[in-house]
Amino acid sequence: MSRISHLSRACAVLLASAVTTPVFAQDKVELVIANSQWLDALRGEALWNVVKLYEKQAPNVSLKSLGVPSHDYGNRMITEFGAGQGPDIAIIQDEVFYALADGGLLVDVGAAAESADMNVTREGAIVDGVTLGIPWQRAAYALIYNRKLMEEAGASVPRTVDELIENAQAVQQKTGAIGFTARHQLNDFTTYFKDFQNWAFGYGVNWVDESGNLTVNTPEAVDAVTAFKKMYDAKIIPTGDDFPTQRTRFKEASAGYSIDNSGGTLNIASGSKLKGDELGASPMPFANPGAHQQIYVVVNANSDHQDEAIDFLKWLVSSEGQNELRKASGPDMLATDVPLVDEFLAGNPWGTTFAELAKHSRSLLIPGYEVETTQVMRPVMEAVEEVLIKGAAPADALTKAQEKVDQMF
Repeated sequence: MSRISHLSRACAVLLASAVTTPVFAQDKVELVIANSQWLDALRGEALWNVVKLYEKQAPNVSLKSLGVPSHDYGNRMITEFGAGQGPDIAIIQDEVFYALADGGLLVDVGAAAESADMNVTREGAIVDGVTLGIPWQRAAYALIYNRKLMEEAGASVPRTVDELIENAQAVQQKTGAIGFTARHQLNDFTTYFKDFQNWAFGYGVNWVDESGNLTVNTPEAVDAVTAFKKMYDAKIIPTGDDFPTQRTRFKEASAGYSIDNSGGTLNIASGSKLKGDELGASPMPFANPGAHQQIYVVVNANSDHQDEAIDFLKWLVSSEGQNELRKASGPDMLATDVPLVDEFLAGNPWGTTFAELAKHSRSLLIPGYEVETTQVMRPVMEAVEEVLIKGAAPADALTKAQEKVDQMF
């Protein structure tokens, strides 16, 4: 019920009774906050409990969670926002963020952004000079490894792709464990291309030239695909296994090396046979920084409670909000440089590596083509598939991909 209608009803009661009656208290404002993470068995409840702390600071506000499975979440938010509906606040991956921003469906939250000393995670939320989101979490990628298996195999932390192959083969041959886990199937396209961006970025790929034109067949891209093919041909990954199965193998202490993001690594290190202090992390075996997955908090332009939503964001980036969020976020980089929790690091010393890598990692999205990145990467990953499965030459496969991209754009 709106404040106006509430006061009108109160006045009517006064006139009808002709007696002195207390005016009704203002109704609470309900803010609906959507996030696929609320359903996360690992830390969903902990993250929501952090958000609920805001109600102590704003007793006139009631927060309601909306959890949507991750595989449906992005499309649902885009559909609902576009239809003039949806939650007041949404916590979304950056590809969804740019789609909503492109549609003019987000509120300027610059007032919240200016209330805190935020770090580089803020930069991607500024579109055409307007701040349309607040950073929630940044999950960078790193090379992770099983310390015990490495020691048993006499292996070490690899610094190059050749060393990765050599050490993964040693783990496989001397321990019987899987050498390396990696996505490698086109039917897992959405997450496959995100993982592959680490190989591309690691070899200096930008996917656009200095003029902003899409270029997917550069020498750097050929080198990246060639290196990925070399790793694939080394027989160190369980060909045919989907990545959830491979990640479970890592959790069961049955895999030596992998490239994963901080959220995935937290999953591996939590509640599994492989303990957090038995897991290691290092920069990836590439010359250049890798990728990250960035999540933003946004306010729906359709919300009737935009001011209250922005006030919530101000609290979220405050010292209190960030310190509480840090406790539930493990190794992910937050909007401000709040340090990792000592208690977490004591059991998960690998967390510092992710925190450092997140400062220099790159967005998975193509500059200038943020909304179209998935479209662009489809022919690229089809080219990778041609190379891996059919033995096509990387340069030839990427030239065909370039032709497809040129036709699309």
